[in-house]
Amino acid sequence: MRIAIQGEFGSFHHQAVNTLNLDADVVPKLNFAAVFRAVLEGETELGMCAIENSLYGSINEVYRLLERHDVWIVGGVRLHISQQLIGPTPVSLAELAASNDVRILSQTPALAQVELWLDTHLPNAAREETHDTAGSVQTVVALAQPHSLAVAGAFAAKTYGGTIIAEDIQDDPYNYTRFILFRRDHKIVPDATHGSMIIKTNHEHGALVRALEIFANAGCNLTKVDSHPTSGDAHHYAFYIDYELPKTGSANIIYELEKIGCTVKPLGEYTPAQESPM
Repeated sequence: MRIAIQGEFGSFHHQAVNTLNLDADVVPKLNFAAVFRAVLEGETELGMCAIENSLYGSINEVYRLLERHDVWIVGGVRLHISQQLIGPTPVSLAELAASNDVRILSQTPALAQVELWLDTHLPNAAREETHDTAGSVQTVVALAQPHSLAVAGAFAAKTYGGTIIAEDIQDDPYNYTRFILFRRDHKIVPDATHGSMIIKTNHEHGALVRALEIFANAGCNLTKVDSHPTSGDAHHYAFYIDYELPKTGSANIIYELEKIGCTVKPLGEYTPAQESPM
């Protein structure tokens, strides 16, 4: 089995795959679109993408890809994210703070998660956005310049031989990222308890309320409702919904939603996301 991930070996995506104990070969991809493409074209059987972070918020690109492509969510991981400041060799924070040539490389969400820490400890450091946390570590280790550092996880530091300069620098210790695991073909997951779908309502007063009432009447607890603009139509939004499955499944919910004029795209029924400890 092969599973595509966004980022390099040693990334948080790679770490998330490891928590599932799958007998799978990890296939790194440059970006989220490439992960979806690998699954849709049959290069890999599964794909793993981050979809939201408790500090950074929703990862909108993944929602757009879910709307655009036909994939099926079969599970996921909720991973505690601990960010480290990583360099090629040991160096003190005092030396870095006194320097004007420090550069910090990392992926945009990771930089956002440590923004206050950097403002406090390294306010003069230049922040450079990259496509991946682990790839940033790989870069700074190869550069071997003490004042070029990366923000990434300890797994990345171990993978590429980097030195952890400062530990646990995320602005909030309660820092989690949720990842979805998906495949191309629809697959029934035995004893699934959660579902996801995208709905588009009529552009009229109370349309969303009527749609949400259908979930309530079915006894569903909604765990997430996220709105996203519809491409090419400034007046309509697509709503991504995560919910707890009723015993009868999603079929009747979909029927009732379509009966009131909603467009519905089911995204999968799956077991709860596995959670990693802090």
